[in-house]
Amino acid sequence: MEILILCLLLFLGIILILIEILFIPGTTVFGILGLISVFVSDYLSISYFGVEIGIIYSITSGILCLLIIIYALKSDTWNKVSLKNIHTHKVSKNQYSELSIGDIGISSSSLKPYGKGVFKDKSYEIKSLENFIEENKKIKIINILQDKILVKKN
Repeated sequence: MEILILCLLLFLGIILILIEILFIPGTTVFGILGLISVFVSDYLSISYFGVEIGIIYSITSGILCLLIIIYALKSDTWNKVSLKNIHTHKVSKNQYSELSIGDIGISSSSLKPYGKGVFKDKSYEIKSLENFIEENKKIKIINILQDKILVKKN
């Protein structure tokens, strides 16, 4: 029974340390819990079997932990579960370059204060400076911010 407890604690510690290193780096919670589990396993081995066998167990478990971690980091096993996709899309910083302040358009939905508007045959999400503008009304661009087009009724 004691051997089973020691093996489970050691296995749990190694798993938690691997989770810390490979899957959730930087949190330190799993790494600390894994180290505590390994050290409790070492302490219990000394309590259950005496100092000589406990030291042998501790050295063996330390070497085993080190070998498993080195193997996990060097092996090609983790390439099978790691993501390979590269995000190549770029954010369009100047998405309103063809619009200018003073352009006239039509609201394609009611603006409460957000809605849709059409300028130069393209639809944009816009914000009304007024509380409400009905659908199919002429609107004028007052300001163009980085992520908003501000309009008012024309």
